Amino acid sequence: MQNVGISAFRDSQGMHRAGARVISLFANPLNTRILRAHAEGPRRLAQLREEVGWAAEATVRSAVNGLLKCGALLKRSEEGGTRRAVVTYLSPAGEEMLAVADDLEAWLSACPQGPIAIEDDNAKVAVRALADGWSSALMRELAATPLALTELATRIADLSYPSLERRVNWMRRTGQLAPVEHRGRGVPLAPTDWLRRSLAPLCRAGRCELRHLPGSPPVTAVEVEAAFLLALPLVRLDEAMSGSCLLAVLVDGEGGGKRPLVGVEVEVEGGEISAGPAERPSEPENWALGSTEPWLDAVLDGGTDGLRIGGADPDLAAALVRGLHESVFVDRRPRRTTSA
Repeated sequence: MQNVGISAFRDSQGMHRAGARVISLFANPLNTRILRAHAEGPRRLAQLREEVGWAAEATVRSAVNGLLKCGALLKRSEEGGTRRAVVTYLSPAGEEMLAVADDLEAWLSACPQGPIAIEDDNAKVAVRALADGWSSALMRELAATPLALTELATRIADLSYPSLERRVNWMRRTGQLAPVEHRGRGVPLAPTDWLRRSLAPLCRAGRCELRHLPGSPPVTAVEVEAAFLLALPLVRLDEAMSGSCLLAVLVDGEGGGKRPLVGVEVEVEGGEISAGPAERPSEPENWALGSTEPWLDAVLDGGTDGLRIGGADPDLAAALVRGLHESVFVDRRPRRTTSA
């Protein structure tokens, strides 16, 4: 599979969304092997060829150049015998991308059709299906309600029907979407719990782009609503909890203008959760508000320090935030360490 650089991280119709650029890197298992080889320190091309399985020199060189172009790797010259040699090493962005790979690996290992190794060729279809599903509004629409393909096509007008059908088929084939009971024409599809837990690598990829990759797509209402609506059905609360809560993100306005508030309104009754997009947030009973990076920190790390939490029952809002973190990190693995 040809290596893909950041500048090429668009699907066949030129679309991408926050987080999809970094996720797309791992649709090529060679990128994963190369980044992980650098976790042990700087590497020369000859070393990499041996450590990643003796792929052709041109193939490894092309992959390394792609990772240099996207900012995952840096290079420098070092003395090597009778001449100076070029070595490559992880950038801060590359170190965060390794964490994305770890989260993707944990997610792939829980595939309902059987574990998938991230460095194996079988990961290509699953990761590409996830990236392409996220890059369109497909996951946002299905997170809100089950829909048949023809219904999806009417809601995602900027995607051709064949392209949408291809995405849906890939996601069904890899266990990310499943049919639900229905009556009438068409087969409504809904996200599986496995797809819902993809929020871990997606959020980490989005945070990596926000921190390290200038020019990446901004987080919009589509990503915010998709993330909340995907993860909330997995959240488990105490049966004694009831009430309503606004979970909202301050996203950047167009042209640096006013920052709009986007998110979901959550209703909790006896610990049971229902949620929908917050069309026009009014005065909420309870709330958890914050800008993009503090929300990503909350989902990924479990803390709430960067969020504004309040209302008549702030414990409910705090429990929902904690629940979002716990729901997508059911099988969290220890982080690997890197050395410069």
